[in-house]
Amino acid sequence: MSAHTNAHLSPAQAAQIADVSRWTIMRAIKSADLQAFRDNKNQWRIKTDDLNAWLSAQCAHTVHEDGDAHHMHTNAHPDPIAQDTLELVRVKAELEAEKMLRATVESDRDHWRKIAQKLAETRSRKWWFW
Repeated sequence: MSAHTNAHLSPAQAAQIADVSRWTIMRAIKSADLQAFRDNKNQWRIKTDDLNAWLSAQCAHTVHEDGDAHHMHTNAHPDPIAQDTLELVRVKAELEAEKMLRATVESDRDHWRKIAQKLAETRSRKWWFW
């Protein structure tokens, strides 16, 4: 169907899901902490699995840096409401990406339909002048 599916996010969508800035995502990509690739339009795309792995590593890194036992306890058992909110934001970002993809596909369809109609009109004419 498309080169990127709902499992491939833009840096802005990934930032929204991770609740960080787009620049944080871009720094993570540049430092190779976050795996990403460029699509055929030369835009960065991030797999959902890679984003989840990076988020897990960030949580583990935060727990490791902070020696506070209470902080480690809260990170070990995340708040279910926060997880639901994160999931909701992720689903909203995926829905928005699908809406944009659908608009692009519909635009392409309409363009090709116009071309096909023009070709059908020209085929009814004779190609020779005599």
